[in-house]
Amino acid sequence: MGRLKRRLHPTHLWDLFVTSDPDLGRLRMGLRSMLGAGLSALVISQLASLLGEPPTVTMVGTMMGMMGSQIATDPKPREQRLTTLLLALPAMVSIVVGTLASQVPVLGAAAFAVTIFIATYVRRFGPRGLAMGMIGFFAFFNALFFHAQLAQIPALVGAIAVAICIAYAVRFVLVRDRPDLDLRRFVRSFQKTVALVLWELTDFPEQRRVTPAMQRRLRREADRLNDAALAVEDLLTRCQPALRLRIFDLELAADRVIAAVRQVVESGSLPLEARKELRQALFAAHASVRNRDPVARKVMQEHLAHLQETVSGAPESGQGRSDARRFATSITDLVEAAANLPGELPRLAPGQATAVKAGTGPQGAPPKNGLHPSTRQALQVTVACVLAMVVGHAVSSERWYWAVITAFVTFTRTRTLGDTLLRGWSRVLGTFLGVIAGLLLAGVVSGHRTVELVSLFVCVFFGFYLIRISYGWMVFWFTTMLSVLYSLLGRFSPDLLVLRIEETLIGAGLGVLIATLLLPERTTVHIHATAKQVLSAVCDYLEEAVVNRSPESDPARLIDLARTLDAKLRELRTVARPLTGSLVRLAPRTARTVHSVSELVVFVRHLALGKGVLQVHDEVHELIREAAARLASNARTLARTLDQDEKPTLEPAAALLEKARRALVGEETVRRGPASPPIFLHWLARVDDTLNVLAKASSPLTRNPLAST
Repeated sequence: MGRLKRRLHPTHLWDLFVTSDPDLGRLRMGLRSMLGAGLSALVISQLASLLGEPPTVTMVGTMMGMMGSQIATDPKPREQRLTTLLLALPAMVSIVVGTLASQVPVLGAAAFAVTIFIATYVRRFGPRGLAMGMIGFFAFFNALFFHAQLAQIPALVGAIAVAICIAYAVRFVLVRDRPDLDLRRFVRSFQKTVALVLWELTDFPEQRRVTPAMQRRLRREADRLNDAALAVEDLLTRCQPALRLRIFDLELAADRVIAAVRQVVESGSLPLEARKELRQALFAAHASVRNRDPVARKVMQEHLAHLQETVSGAPESGQGRSDARRFATSITDLVEAAANLPGELPRLAPGQATAVKAGTGPQGAPPKNGLHPSTRQALQVTVACVLAMVVGHAVSSERWYWAVITAFVTFTRTRTLGDTLLRGWSRVLGTFLGVIAGLLLAGVVSGHRTVELVSLFVCVFFGFYLIRISYGWMVFWFTTMLSVLYSLLGRFSPDLLVLRIEETLIGAGLGVLIATLLLPERTTVHIHATAKQVLSAVCDYLEEAVVNRSPESDPARLIDLARTLDAKLRELRTVARPLTGSLVRLAPRTARTVHSVSELVVFVRHLALGKGVLQVHDEVHELIREAAARLASNARTLARTLDQDEKPTLEPAAALLEKARRALVGEETVRRGPASPPIFLHWLARVDDTLNVLAKASSPLTRNPLAST
């Protein structure tokens, strides 16, 4: 029996790339932006040359083509098409108004402020409002930035019409979405993600204790699994219950393996030889899952047999035998679940796919001032941009637009002060690093016109390709592109790029200042609002999967509730992102709440759609139902009182769960796997413990001004 060695292999690097972008979505974004900009520039420049129009027309058209190919994020393909076509209307209106108003500087500034308010206010109408507001703002900005003249208005309007048509063709013809192909990529990516998680876990068995760094890695692996599973789920509908259930079962099996490996390290009961066998079993399981290799599966079973032999000879180590048995069961379940993934997948038409939901953040109750979030933000953005006009103009009468655009985008896709701080910081850092890269790149490509043109579109590609990873990366590449553009136009100078940094600092600083002083929205408020939604989802899941569970329960509905729980938790982590890292010190109680709620969801998901309820006799069944009903009521109580002055009063379910555990008889006490009654009761007990921890930590939101991000 050969031993498998852990070594870095090129296939693992490829797996990391594929699983980080399973549907090549970022690649599509990069290609669409590059083709939208490139084709618009090519077509419009030719038309402008024939009509004797200046380069300004081509610049505006190129910008509109690039944005138009990306900016529609509606949930359904038909809505995306309509939004893309409608982009021409606000763009044309803004370019005309901007050109007319710019002839009188004061009037132009006033009209720009009004445009900024409207562009932000219409975000209340969802993705379409956001898209139309953004393109309207940038069209007005282009009119000011390129000093459009009255005589150019017809050409500018025509350029926008051509650019939007090109953007539509790029988005929905040349680089269109392919749900059927995406589904195959997503499922394959999910399978490789499971294999990668197993590969990462091979580092853990021989560790002496669970360190904070290990905890973060384990949490990261669980999050990676959940993201990959949700990526598949987003493409499936209720019409594919079998595939949804298999994906869900495989995800839970991988979660159980993670928990089993962690238990091995925490207890430290397994001897070194047993840990080595466990590690080799992980290697073999990795090969089995990744390549569907039956030989690797057989090797895994051999290592598991050696593991059991190693611990069976130590009668004093009951915990070690329990840990080994738990690991063997979980890893066997995982390999079986991976083998059950179908080779042939259903074909999906674009209209059948469940659209990926944009992370717009929680919509909770409106603030106490009664303003709609979009109205509040419109006021903030307008004030910040007006101040940016004044201060930016004092620094540079020619480039004050950079300060304004920074102030505007600092509030884009943000809801709270913490979000604004992060976005402003990303803008400044991306600009600073982009200026350095731009100086270097412009020095290399200067004078080589073809290379400069190629560099422009490469920067556009990477800007949109990396935007999903970090907004700062997009800023970096677009700042670099600006350096090459100025080199191409013969206007490049280091002083100009330094001025861009100064104007960016002005815009970001004023944005953060206004977000802090004018109608601020605290991150902690939104965290607690989203945590309440998570607790409500926990309550719904407990009631459906445990309290009301029966053989006739609809598996599709159970999976829907489980995925709702996953989505709410992901939303909570997104909302809480500003309080991660060093900012945790500003609101430690809120950070603990987020951690406890996250753990609660993990424990609830381990209930495996309530299968354990169906595997016990009537007395235990009734005890479990009563305990789960009490837990659901506790979750509802916490959701109601999480940020209130009243202290929540919960009814612990520990006594009921212990009574149910003692009432297990016969095979019920030894059955293993996801439907094991002892394991099911264990996770219900963890849910009970976590709810009690949340109740003890529950208190009014802190009034400390430092925690008001």
